[in-house]
Amino acid sequence: MTENLLKRHQHWMLAVLSAILLFLSFPNANLFPLAWVALVPFFIALRHTANGKPTFWIGYLTGFLLFGGLLTAIALLYPYANIFATLVGYLLLVGYTALYFGVFSILMQRVPWRSGLLFPVAAAVIWTALEWVRSWLFTGFPWGSIGYSQWNNPLGIQIASLVGVHGISFVIVLFNAGIATMLCNRHRWRQEIPACVLPVILAILCLGYGAFQLRDAPSINRDSDIIASEASQTLNIALIPGNISQLEKWNVRQFPQILQRYINLTHTAGQENPDIIVWPETAIRSEALTGEWPTYYRRFLLMLRDIALPILIGTAIEGDEIDETIGKFYRRAPEKDPDEEKNANIYNRVLSISPDGKITGGYAKKHLVPFGEYVPLANLLPDFIPNFIQFKPFAFGKSVNLLPVSNVKNNKEDQKIEIGASICFESVFPDEFRRPVQKGAQVMGIFTNDAWFKGTAFPELHLSMAPFRAVENRITVFRCANGGFTCVVDPFGRIATPLITPDTTQQVLMASVPIFSSSDRKQTLYTHYGDWFPMLCAIICIGWFGSQIVLRFRRRDA
Repeated sequence: MTENLLKRHQHWMLAVLSAILLFLSFPNANLFPLAWVALVPFFIALRHTANGKPTFWIGYLTGFLLFGGLLTAIALLYPYANIFATLVGYLLLVGYTALYFGVFSILMQRVPWRSGLLFPVAAAVIWTALEWVRSWLFTGFPWGSIGYSQWNNPLGIQIASLVGVHGISFVIVLFNAGIATMLCNRHRWRQEIPACVLPVILAILCLGYGAFQLRDAPSINRDSDIIASEASQTLNIALIPGNISQLEKWNVRQFPQILQRYINLTHTAGQENPDIIVWPETAIRSEALTGEWPTYYRRFLLMLRDIALPILIGTAIEGDEIDETIGKFYRRAPEKDPDEEKNANIYNRVLSISPDGKITGGYAKKHLVPFGEYVPLANLLPDFIPNFIQFKPFAFGKSVNLLPVSNVKNNKEDQKIEIGASICFESVFPDEFRRPVQKGAQVMGIFTNDAWFKGTAFPELHLSMAPFRAVENRITVFRCANGGFTCVVDPFGRIATPLITPDTTQQVLMASVPIFSSSDRKQTLYTHYGDWFPMLCAIICIGWFGSQIVLRFRRRDA
């Protein structure tokens, strides 16, 4: 009886096994080799289903368990947000992302198993297309894309410079589907050999390409603050994450201590003679920059004059235009119009500030977090939903602006280093991350606040995407993360410095980052064309399934 029960429900158990293996391939477990076999039980489970309904639910169960594990941090956002809203949001998001697994299962039912190469290739194409759609539909949610499981595998991710992270997902799914095809058709294994040979050859080629790229890559020493490079210039940066807890961060009464902490750490970093200081996302209250809080404005200005260094700093500040210098409010002391103040747009920005207080550049976050930084379709929602949102929504940034840094030591006075910025959530979108690189960014910075997710896997999940952004664009990426992982990632996706976290004793990260001019560095295929590969997969899917529909109608009419 037990044997019959197990046989009857084996496809559900296989789906659960796949979800567990996939979950273990991501942070915090980081058992990335498991991803190469994690989908095999799932494919075998699909093989044993006879009609559409259980097929969909097998896929949905796998996706629900995977994302239920990966996204638990959202359910744990309380006490930072309403507990009912976080639980509902968590369940809705997990339920939504699991749909893609269900849809994948239904579409794969149309592909014959005894098809040699067709089944694994079709599986990889359909999976990649759906993964790409999930990365932009309804503002996009790319967390859990299977390619990200390989972030600790430098050999395996170099191909991202050509096809992006979705191309790595393609290879992994192709490999899994090839093994599953062979196992399910083992009685006719000779005919199914191509289903295994092609994935193995492609995987070897990808690893070979990775070895070729890393052959001439400069060595790194994570115990050192210097990144070896043949670049003609280097930028000595001091990353100061602060690591302020989220409960303290937005408490006005805590601001004096928070500001003093950043000032003290900045003075400490200044003794190491860096070229530039970097603070993380929303590190400072805007009132201390505008001069609305004169005491704290004077403290900040005095710090700038003492260290005599440019600074990149994250802040939430009002106004569609950026002032020419900090302290405008302090010098003018204007009477604010209450209606104008109420209706003013507020932006999540990174500012480039020179030692004399001039704002030399600014970038406003373009891709905001739904229900975290703005309320989608707020005017159409019932009144009780926006009531759960306990903040003033941000406005969307309008353009991709580089952050120029001038007067950098070891460079000519009239020479500027162009730094690209990606603020928190934006760094998970590869097609958006490449835009500043296209405009000429010589180094990319990720400014983030991951303190929301303390004690969960989310900070490391967020970190795991940075190596892909570096490889896709062959550019150095520094991360300054309050409450997360602060580090520098080299153009080959390797963590090139020690990791600074809230749990480490080291509080300032000094690193010498290689800088390449536009003439020295060739843009990668991915930088040029973005997500061309998953788009091609989507076109193939539309063409193939569209032709199947047309043929079906023609048969009916015949």
